[in-house]
Parts: sequence; structure tokens; C-alpha cells
Amino acid sequence: MLKISLFLVCFFSSAEAFSRTDVFSENPFSKKNPIKSSQSKTSSPKINPISETFQRKKQAMSQSAPKINPISETFQPFPTVYNPEVKRWLDFFSENPDSYFKHWLKKAYRYFPIMQDILSSHGLPRELAAMSAVESSFSAHAVSSAFAVGYWQFIKSTGLDFGLRINPWIDERRDFEKSTRAASRYLSKLYKEFDDWLLVMSAYNMGEGRLRGLMKHYEDDNFWTLYKKSKFPRETALYVPKILAASHLLKYPSDYGLKKFTVLTPYQYDVFYTPGGTDLRELARDTGLSFKNLQKLNPDLKTGKIPSHIASHPIRIPKGKSVKLSHFLDKTRLDKTGN
Repeated sequence: MLKISLFLVCFFSSAEAFSRTDVFSENPFSKKNPIKSSQSKTSSPKINPISETFQRKKQAMSQSAPKINPISETFQPFPTVYNPEVKRWLDFFSENPDSYFKHWLKKAYRYFPIMQDILSSHGLPRELAAMSAVESSFSAHAVSSAFAVGYWQFIKSTGLDFGLRINPWIDERRDFEKSTRAASRYLSKLYKEFDDWLLVMSAYNMGEGRLRGLMKHYEDDNFWTLYKKSKFPRETALYVPKILAASHLLKYPSDYGLKKFTVLTPYQYDVFYTPGGTDLRELARDTGLSFKNLQKLNPDLKTGKIPSHIASHPIRIPKGKSVKLSHFLDKTRLDKTGN
């Protein structure tokens, strides 16, 4: 008899759950809590390029970063930066909310509880979830011109390096949980090398090899100094301040006039390991579940079917529908065995 492993995953839908993302009791950019100079408080101090510190960093960069246990690492808090570059994005988002920021805000209520809990489990700042908004607008099906895919925009080689399964049937870059775990491992590795969240985000965007080369070329490891250099990619120069602004607005939308918006409730689902060959269309037809909803919950299944050559694969079904799935699997087993 087929043994079905059941894992229950439950997320609660409420603004209270979303408010867990706040790390400040008040908006740090408000009049009550002015920040006079972001660069002096949040960016790394300028260094003498021939100093011992930089020479040590150059030597460290010449070696591959060792594997780390991210839970045991101590990471610095996510930076709070308010400067002209970040303000430009804050103004753009708040003055043009219908462009796409309200879309991010709507989806953040669904995905932040999941993504932030995973980031926290790796010891990472919860604010890094804003990277997924900027990378993909929280879309499983986002594809870049460089063929980066999914919520965290992994190219195939990097996705495979960080444990994601990518083949003609399954692409875990499209899975909101598995891709976030892979992104957490990747961000942990980058932080181990660069020791600065602004540089980590830069490396995530342009590639760590290119960032190493720029730091070596300019003999500097301060993001805001590198930002102004001619060889620094414009895309990355826009990307980092954009994330800093998005992270702030996603925590304090009402402070910027974003008070009326619809939200998507967090997913609530059960997880079953189901046998190879299971077709979500047949499952939906036989159980009365929505195929569209099953697709949304299981975007990693590219064809809507678990390939028959693997023993089993976890799928998500709407919470409370476990009995229906159990009956479907029992029926499938009987049809195959004739017993």
C-alpha cells in the first residue's frame, strides 16, 4: 500500500502577520526620527587602498569562499539608508503607486510571511525579501533577458549550484519556498565573502566575479564609492538603492500615502509526496479542486505533471483537502495494480 507522507504547512492571513516585518517601532525616516546622513551611518567607511585591511580583503577574494552554516553565522542588520539615490526611488514609488508598487504590495502579503521565515531560519535579515519584489515582482514565471527564472531570478548554473532541480519537467527556480532557500544559501555565501549587504546585493545582481574585479581595479570596497565609478554597471547602481527603498516602503506604506490597496492572502496548504506520473489535471478533475489553483501552488511542475520516471514528488494542495487527495491516490494505485 502506498505510504503517503503528509506535511502540514499553515500560514495565517492578517495584517498583523505582515507587520512582523517591521524592525523599527516607528518609521526611521519620519520627522520624529530624522536620519541626518545615511552614508556616515550605514555605509562602510572609506579605506586606504594600500592599507592592511584592503590587502587582506584582496587576498581573501582571491580564494573561493568556504562553505558555511548560515544559521551559525552572525550577520549584520539590513542597512537603513536615506540618501538622494534612495530618496529618488522612494519618491518614484510613492508618487507613482499604480505603476507597479501597489502590485508588489498586494503580493507581499502573500509571499513575505513565507520568504521572511525562511530567511530568518538562515539567520538573514528579513528585509532581504524585498529583493524578490525587485527581481521578479514576486512572479514564478518571470524570465530575464539572461534567462534567469523565477522569484529570485536564478540562472540555471547558479540554481543548480545551490541545490535547485532544473530539468524539462521540474524547475524549482519557480517554487517560492525552494528558491528562497537557495537564495538564502547564496546570500549567506556572498555575505561571508563581502561582509556588507550593499556589496552582497551588488554581487547578486552583477555576479561576484565582476564585483571582485571592480573592487580590485578601484582598490575600494565601499559601495557608494564604487557606485560613482564609470565601470560600475548602471543596472546595479540602480538596483541596490531600489531595493533599499522598496524594503522601506513595504514596511511603512501608509506613511507614503499608500493606504488603500487590495492584498492577496497568504497561501494555506498541505503538502503530500505523490507518486511519479501524477497529473494535476486528472487530480483536479477527480477531486473537484481547481486546476488553476493547483498550478499556482505548484509552479515548479512545468507541464502540470510529475514525471513518471521519479518515485515521488511533493505537491501542495489547498488546506483541508487532504482526504480528497488520499482518495485520488488510492484510486490511482488500484487502477494501476488492479487490486
